[in-house]
Amino acid sequence: MNPTTLESRQGVFWYRQAIKLSEKGNTFKIISIKWRGQSNYEKINNNVEVYRIPYIFNALRYPVPNFIKLTNKIKEICNIWQPNIIVYTHMEYLTALPSIYLTNKVKLPVIVTIDSLPGITWFCGNRVVDTVGYIYSMLVGKRIFKVANGIQFLSSELYNYMPKLEIDKNKVFLITTGVDTELFKYRTGSNALKKEIGITTDDIIILFVGRLDLVKGVNYLLQAGMKIISNYKNVKFIIVGDGNLRKNYEEFSKSYSDKIIFMGFREDISSLMNVSDIFVLPSLSEGAPNVIMEASSSGLPVIVSEVGEVPQLVSNGKSGILVKPKDVNGLVIALKKLIDDPLFAKEMGKMGRKKWRRNIVGR
Repeated sequence: MNPTTLESRQGVFWYRQAIKLSEKGNTFKIISIKWRGQSNYEKINNNVEVYRIPYIFNALRYPVPNFIKLTNKIKEICNIWQPNIIVYTHMEYLTALPSIYLTNKVKLPVIVTIDSLPGITWFCGNRVVDTVGYIYSMLVGKRIFKVANGIQFLSSELYNYMPKLEIDKNKVFLITTGVDTELFKYRTGSNALKKEIGITTDDIIILFVGRLDLVKGVNYLLQAGMKIISNYKNVKFIIVGDGNLRKNYEEFSKSYSDKIIFMGFREDISSLMNVSDIFVLPSLSEGAPNVIMEASSSGLPVIVSEVGEVPQLVSNGKSGILVKPKDVNGLVIALKKLIDDPLFAKEMGKMGRKKWRRNIVGR
């Protein structure tokens, strides 16, 4: 929690959610991984406190925590504070493992959240990692689901795998993470931000926000971008995010450095969406990506890979365009369609905004 470092920023959506719920009077004691530069304890506000546990190593995206310290901290907080419920966010993270050991030691209801199943519905593109992920889902995941009192699906796609994982249907409920429609809404873009990026009145801005690693498919977007730039001199691609492939991507596209701009991690995502015209997420695999909800809520037409929960989030041809993963030509065709017909693109963005306003207000 509290995304103050590159690694911890992948928890930004849960951070926002906890802050919003705390404003409504809910109280949280959060146990998270301690990343470099972070303190062991932090009080975010009167209702949110964060306790951080060191990790043993972080060879992949998912760190291996110090399980002894993690388990002891969970027991300590539960014994002293006596919470109403324990929530282990994301079964695929190893921080959910203590739920198995503590099931008979901490007599409190447990909820586990899950938006994808490693090696089953989510793939990073590395055969070894995906195989390990499959084994984890089938062995550890099954056990975690068995001991949990409730299982929150963040993606409706997961219902298809309940028999495979031997999940009790009576434990399952579906709640997607949603989007803050007041933070992410259509507004006139900041002139200061446009000046910072170097955006002129005639520029068409295509935005990507996400980790710069294999699973996000940025290399396919860059290939498509180079083809688009060759035909449209006023198009710029803004790549927001960081990751272990950033240097590779910058080197690959260095001949287009004035048109393909890498901005690293940014806090002002909603403002960047307001100065953009099109949002693209060319992922190879996804659960229910919040960034798509945020882009649509901001009034942007979206082009996104048809994976995971995405077809439920995007109405193809209405609020966005779905393409196959790894399909450079499909990305080019979709981009041309929206660039060549700005009125159609604007209407598509309006439809997306309307959809998320309706979904959130209607809850």
